[in-house]
Amino acid sequence: MKNLYAIFLNACLLSCVQQGEGQIIYRYPKYVLDTVYPYNILLADMDSSRFFTSEQVLAQPEKGPKQPIVLAFWLTTCGPCRAELTTYAAQYEAWRKQANFRILAISLDYPHRFRDIARIARELGFPFEVYWDVHRFFRVVMPGGLNGLPQIFLLDKEGKIAYHQKGFRPGDEQRLFQKILELQ
Repeated sequence: MKNLYAIFLNACLLSCVQQGEGQIIYRYPKYVLDTVYPYNILLADMDSSRFFTSEQVLAQPEKGPKQPIVLAFWLTTCGPCRAELTTYAAQYEAWRKQANFRILAISLDYPHRFRDIARIARELGFPFEVYWDVHRFFRVVMPGGLNGLPQIFLLDKEGKIAYHQKGFRPGDEQRLFQKILELQ
């Protein structure tokens, strides 16, 4: 099954063509990927019971002030990813009292691990939104191709990258929160 999925993914990636500025068309399956914010990437909730586009998930509130958004990319098999997200989970409620922002934990796991996403998110008590990048297309649109995880991107209220961190060490969460406060 792993080999079949790898062959399918490679065929999809190799059968893409650049179309115009900011778009990539995948011929099979037919899929238009915007390379600019908000990207049009297929996401599933952590149970894979509902599907969304990144346009829906990254949308700013219709009423009230716009919010910075933290995109935290992770894998279920990545120990530093779990440590990072657990640290954010412990701080989340206190941070939300001081700042208006969202954290989206986006798993880049392969399909055979998608069931682990919800299990781990529940075990570790993630209080923020958790999604699965179904086709792993955030690797195509984010700077550096998400080479090495965990990685976070802090998007300002307009969707521009205001801060980026690769890897995680204790204390990095305070630097992230300071950047969130600066965007208020």
